[in-house]
Amino acid sequence: MTLSEIYLKAAQVIESNGHAQGDFYSIPESCVGIERTRSEYPVCAGGALSIALFGDPVPPREGTDGRAEFDVAVSRVNARIDNPHLYGFQGEAPVMRLAGWNDATERTAADVIALFERTAREVAA
Repeated sequence: MTLSEIYLKAAQVIESNGHAQGDFYSIPESCVGIERTRSEYPVCAGGALSIALFGDPVPPREGTDGRAEFDVAVSRVNARIDNPHLYGFQGEAPVMRLAGWNDATERTAADVIALFERTAREVAA
């Protein structure tokens, strides 16, 4: 899967699952007769990227297989965040900066989807 495809899939995950803040995913209130898996729960931007890459909203731990790939994907998105200094500190793990942006009170699912779609277009060019 190309980086562009990963970002488009992450956008689709937010669109279909919903947007979460404060953690990689949030457990929705139970719906009678409907059992969801973690990959179907509302997710943050990092959780959506993790589902696109690995099928689970929680990315691999630091130093384990797949984590470098996840960090590269997150870093590419971070490069497209306006005023990144507002959402984290220099030197933090890439996912912490994305989390700060995702968790801003004004952030919406539409904002996250737009960021992923813009990143997909730009990395494909």
